[in-house]
Amino acid sequence: MFRWQFIPEPELVPYRPVDALPAAGLVVLAPHPDDEVFGCGGTVARACDQRCPVTIVIATDGGKGGDPVVRQAESRRAVVALAASGPVPSLHFWGYADRELTPDASLVSRIRDLVRLCGPQWLLAPSPFEVHPDHRAMCLAAIDAARELAVELGFFEIGQPLMANRFVDITGVMARKRAAMACFESQFAGQRYDQQVEAMNRVRSYTLGPTVDFAEALWFPPAGGAVGVQAVFADAARRLALRMGLDTGAA
Repeated sequence: MFRWQFIPEPELVPYRPVDALPAAGLVVLAPHPDDEVFGCGGTVARACDQRCPVTIVIATDGGKGGDPVVRQAESRRAVVALAASGPVPSLHFWGYADRELTPDASLVSRIRDLVRLCGPQWLLAPSPFEVHPDHRAMCLAAIDAARELAVELGFFEIGQPLMANRFVDITGVMARKRAAMACFESQFAGQRYDQQVEAMNRVRSYTLGPTVDFAEALWFPPAGGAVGVQAVFADAARRLALRMGLDTGAA
């Protein structure tokens, strides 16, 4: 039996952005060339400014969406645009076939080995709300990998909004994110992803006050998702019930 409860807005969505990015750095898991920029390019740019080490994995060759060689070159130009005068993120192209990514033991092990090598504080992956099969596969592989890692697992949004519990203010680096997105011109013939992403980043500033014009949304489940996929889904269900003002009687 559900019981209605009043919950103030700041308990449902952040009203302040993240103060600082993790000094130990972050690893970004991108299913395709461009997801790393569309999903969390501003966060990467902020990390570069703070001299936080950034490692980016591009899991597939993007071959269903264009020439893999061209798309790889676009990603290389984009990280330079994001870095500006800071350290350029390390790029790893794993070369899986586009739309054939599978969250199997091999992919999980590869993610785990890279995180252990880099030692980041944050591991960022596409959220469970994404609909593209490669995005969902990368999300599940990241959840499985994080079970045995001393890392905070966070999710970012690419094509679908998520239920954010952290916002990164990217107002000061939005020009660099625009420049990085513009590097993916091979992707804009059929759809202006850059304009759509910028619109989402603008909307994400809604609760952050007049000094924040653009933000990126992240969702960090409890314990970084280290207890597995069921805990991630349970957190999503709990937070949805909270947003509805429903008291399930659970502690």
